[in-house]
Amino acid sequence: MFERVDRVKERRRERLERIRTQSRDSYTPYVDDWKDPIEETPNPFSYSPRENDVMDQPPSHEKWGVQILASVLLIGAAYVLFQTTLIPASWKSSAREVMTRDFNFSGVADWYEARFGPIPTMLPSIPTNPPAVPATSTTKNAGAVWKLPSSWKVVKSYDQESANVILNTGMNDQITIGEAGWVAFVGEKPDFGTTVIVRLTKGREIWLGNLDSIGVTKDEVLTPGQVIGTARVMDQTSRHLYVGAKVNEQFVNPLEVIPFE
Repeated sequence: MFERVDRVKERRRERLERIRTQSRDSYTPYVDDWKDPIEETPNPFSYSPRENDVMDQPPSHEKWGVQILASVLLIGAAYVLFQTTLIPASWKSSAREVMTRDFNFSGVADWYEARFGPIPTMLPSIPTNPPAVPATSTTKNAGAVWKLPSSWKVVKSYDQESANVILNTGMNDQITIGEAGWVAFVGEKPDFGTTVIVRLTKGREIWLGNLDSIGVTKDEVLTPGQVIGTARVMDQTSRHLYVGAKVNEQFVNPLEVIPFE
């Protein structure tokens, strides 16, 4: 048997040698001689997917079935949780309120404008409410949306050097914000002391200084009527609030921005 294999290999070697020495036209008689009767050489360019790869991929209809089953189980679990008495009623009501609550688009728009500037749009703006612009002598009562309590009194008028006015807020009044805004700063400022800076729309800022207690934090979004804090006590008879205002990065008289009631 081994002698036969050796003879076959020897004949194959001789035929390959003749093919190399002959011209291209003489290849035809020996084409079949390339086929080895003993060994088969696999084609390196052929590709056949592995059986395991084919078996690991589930059919598309099975994928849809699994997804539908998972959805049905999730909905069923939510239904059972809302119907069972093991879940407190307060949790159920809170979940219903969150899922049915209307999105506060106007609040988000006010926060974005206060923090980043005007909202870009390609449509013309249609005014629906009076704009929150600094009040002047002619529009002081009509255009302002935020007014200071009439019980507060002016202790020191506005001057350019300190860039603020000093108001007597009484002993019991708290300082509240009159429109939506964003807390841009909480800390110490020269001529203002302990200060909260609230950034409003239309490029405006309100500085509230000489504070004794603060109820807000930096980067907090404020809603109208939210408490900022209380002013510092002076002579045990009143609290003095330092108020400043900026419009387009320039200090202005805050009483032109926020008038009294």
